[in-house]
Parts: sequence; C-alpha cells; structure tokens
Amino acid sequence: MLVTVLTRADMASRLFYINTREEISQTFGNWLDGMADWEWYATLTFRDPENPRFPGWTKIGWKSAHNALQSFNNALVMELDYTNPVWVACMELQQRGVPHWHMLVSNIGGQRRMSWVDWWYEHYGIARILPYQAELGARYYLGKYLTKEVADIRFSPGLKAKLSRIDAIDNIPHMV
Repeated sequence: MLVTVLTRADMASRLFYINTREEISQTFGNWLDGMADWEWYATLTFRDPENPRFPGWTKIGWKSAHNALQSFNNALVMELDYTNPVWVACMELQQRGVPHWHMLVSNIGGQRRMSWVDWWYEHYGIARILPYQAELGARYYLGKYLTKEVADIRFSPGLKAKLSRIDAIDNIPHMV
C-alpha cells in the first residue's frame, strides 16, 4: 500500500479547496493514515463528578478534558519506560454537554488494552479501546469528528515532533 505523508501546509491547501464534510473527512483520514501504524482506536468518556467540595458541579470542562488526555499520555509514557506513544485525539461534545475523546494510538509496545480501559475508569470514566482495523482507515474512526460544530484535535508530543520534522524538511531551500 502506497501512503503519501502530507505536511500541514499541504493539508491546509487541500482543505481550502474542499467544500463538503465528506471530502474534508476523507482528506483528513487519508492524511492521518500516513502518520503512524495505528494499533488502537479509543473512546474516552467522562463520568459526572461527585465532589462534596464543589456541590452542584456536575460537568467536566474543556480544560479538564485536555488535562485528562495529558494524564493518559503521561501514564502511557511511564508504563512504556519513557517511550513516547503516538496518538491523535479528536474531542467532541456529547449531548449532555460534556466533552469526550476519540483517538488513534500507536507505538504502545504490546500494552494490554483492557489495562488502559481499567486505568481510565479508575481516573475518569468509561473507555472503549479496540484494535485498529487498517482496512477501515483513519477516516472511519476520526474523520467525522473534524467536521462537528464544536470539536478539537490534539496530537501527542511524538506526533507533533514528527510533523515538525516533516515541515522542516519540506521548507529546506532547494538548489536550482
């Protein structure tokens, strides 16, 4: 299978000329397919907190959701003996007004999926972590979340570094 890795500039220029949600979803998914050999697809949902210090507070906010994703990454890094996992996560708001994450994960060194389902449950709520099915592609898993009315996308530190290196290589002046 031939996979073309697009830079952020390529992605932005292609998205400029795309005008349907389906086309955006497809282009984004194709771009993600070239980023890593994805191993997991995860959905990370938050339970409503019950904290006596904050009576009446019932919903996780945007910042808390980002902090939880970072905590998940940090726990993976520790478990992987400081090897950086590679992931991309799209946040969407559920109908109950609470954010949750959909993510693709790679470079996890044979970690047991159910251990991480348990980790998320202990710290935040319900998780589904399933094997990634390459024949469905990243578009199937994450493409639709890019076109939601309220959404956010985050990349792991390892994937950000890879994207920066690709951009740096593409921006090297070429001799004529």
